[in-house]
Amino acid sequence: MIESAQIRMLTPDGDEALRTESLPLHWDLANRGLSGVLEVRLSFARPSGAAAGSWAAVIPRVGNAWRIELNGERLAEAGQIDIPNDNWAAKRPVWVALPEALLKPQNELRIVLRADAGRRAGLSRVMVGPSEMMRAQWSYQEWLRITAPQAASVLSLLVGAFCALLWLQQRDPLYAAAAVGELAWGLRLVDTWWEASPLAWPTWGMVVLCLFVIWSGALYLIIKTLWNDARPRMEERCILMLLVTGPISLALSWWHLTPIWVALWMLASLAGWALLTLRLAWEVWKQPDGLRGLLVLATAACVFALARDVYVGRADALYFEESAYGKYATVLLAMCVLTIVSTRFKRARDDLVQVNRSIQARIEARERELNLKHAQVTAMERDKATAEERTRVLRDMHDGAGAHLITAIRQVERGDASRIELLQTLQESLDQLRLSVDAIHLPQGDINALLASLRFRLERRIKAAGLDLKWRADELPVLANFHATQMRHLQFMLMEAISNVIQHAQASHIALTAVAEGQNIRIELQDDGVGMGEAKGNGRRIMQERAALIHARLSIDSTSQGTCLRITLPGATIEPQA
Repeated sequence: MIESAQIRMLTPDGDEALRTESLPLHWDLANRGLSGVLEVRLSFARPSGAAAGSWAAVIPRVGNAWRIELNGERLAEAGQIDIPNDNWAAKRPVWVALPEALLKPQNELRIVLRADAGRRAGLSRVMVGPSEMMRAQWSYQEWLRITAPQAASVLSLLVGAFCALLWLQQRDPLYAAAAVGELAWGLRLVDTWWEASPLAWPTWGMVVLCLFVIWSGALYLIIKTLWNDARPRMEERCILMLLVTGPISLALSWWHLTPIWVALWMLASLAGWALLTLRLAWEVWKQPDGLRGLLVLATAACVFALARDVYVGRADALYFEESAYGKYATVLLAMCVLTIVSTRFKRARDDLVQVNRSIQARIEARERELNLKHAQVTAMERDKATAEERTRVLRDMHDGAGAHLITAIRQVERGDASRIELLQTLQESLDQLRLSVDAIHLPQGDINALLASLRFRLERRIKAAGLDLKWRADELPVLANFHATQMRHLQFMLMEAISNVIQHAQASHIALTAVAEGQNIRIELQDDGVGMGEAKGNGRRIMQERAALIHARLSIDSTSQGTCLRITLPGATIEPQA
C-alpha cells in the first residue's frame, strides 16, 4: 500500500514544485474554496524475486476526473480533466491492470486529477500488487461503495412505491409522507454510486441537497402524523426554517467559493434534529408506544450517522477514503417506515373488516325484520284472499243457488207451479251450488278442467231434459294469468247458456265444442231450439258483461232453427278483473 506521494499543482501560470505529502489527500481540506489540477507521482518497487504474472493497482477513491500512467504509458482515464465541474463524479473504486511488459524493478505510477471545490476531490491510499491479491481488495471496496448503496437505494425506492400504492387506496397522509420521503431518499442514494451524474456541478449538487431536504420534511411529517399532529408550533417553525435555508446555504457556498455555508447548515440541521430526537424520546418514555419508540430509535441512528459523516468529511484527511454511514443507517429507517405503514394499514384493514361485519350484521337483522314483515303481510294477504273467496262463494251462492231457491219459494207460495217445474228449479239451484264449490278447486287457466267439471255437474240434468248431448273438447292450452275470477265468469256464462237451452229453447240436441285456434280458445254451444227466450233479456246482458270482464269475444246467433253461442278466449296475458 502506497501511503505517500510527490504532488505538484498545475496552474495556468506555471507548475508548482513537487512536494512530498502523505496519503490520503483531501483537496477540500488542503485547499479550501479552490479548484485545480494535481499531478501525483507514486513510486513502488517490484521485488526481483517476485514470480512473473499480472499486477494491478486498486484505488478506493480518486477524483474528480483522473488519468493514470505507468512509467510514462497511459493506462486509464475517466472524466474530462480540462472541463471543470463536469458530470463525472468518480464514485466507483478504480481497478487498473499493470501490464507485465511495462513493469520494472522500480516503477512510477503517475496520476493526474482534476479537483473541483466542494466535491470531495482527492486521492486515497493506493494498493499495488499481484492481481490475485488485489482482486479481494477491489471486491471489498466495490461491495462497500457500490453494491451496498445500490441495495439501500433499491430498498428505499421499493418502500416508497409500496407506500404510494397504499396511499392510492386509502389516502392516508402517513402513507403519502412515507412515499415521498423514501422515494426522495432512494434517489438521493443513487448519487452515492452513480458514476456520471445527469447534470453538471453545482446544479446536480442542488438537486441532491433538495432531495435531502424533501426527505427531512417527509420524515417530520411522518413524526407529526404518528403523534396525531400534536406538535408544538415553535418546533414546526424551526423545522420549516431548516428546510428552507438548505438550498440557500448551497447557493451561498457556491457564490463565495467556500463550503462553509453548507457546513454551517448541516451543523444547524443536525443540532435541530438531535434536540427533536431527544424530545421525542422523552415523550415516548413518559407515554410508551411501540411504533413511536421504533421511529425514535431509527431517527437517532440516522442523526448519529449523518453527524459522523459530516465530521469525517470535513475534519481530517485520514477519513477521506472511508465510506459514509448515513446511507446504511437509513436502511434501518426504511424498515421502520415499512413496519409503521404496514401496522397502520393492518389496523385500518381490521377496522374496515369490523365495520363490514357490523354492517353485515345490521343487514342480516334488517333482512330478518323484512322477512318477518313479509311473512306477516303474506299471512294478511292469505287471510284477505280467504275472506274474499268466502265472500265470492257466498255471493255466487246468493246470486246463483239463492236466486233459484227464491224462485222455488215463490212458486210454492203461488201454488201455480207443477211438481216438475219446482223440481227443475231446485235442481238448478243444486247444480249452481255444486259448481260454485267446484270453482274453488279449479286450476287457474285450465279450461279443460272447467269444462270437465261443468259436464260432470250438468250432463245428467241435460239428459233428464230429453236433450241429445254432443261434447267435444280438444286438448286446450293453459291460459297465462287466467285467474279464478275469470274462470268463474266463464263458468257462469256457460251455465247460463246451458240452463237457457234446457228451460226455454225446446231443443232436442245440444252440442258443445272447444278447440284451440293458435293461441286463442274458441268455445261454441249450439242447439236446434226456437231461440234464446229469456236470454234475450237480462241473461244476454249479463253474459255480455261477463265476457267484457275476461276480455273475451262473445257472439250469439239465434234463429227459429236454433242458437249458436260462441266465446273466444284470448291466449295473450290478460290482467285479471274483478
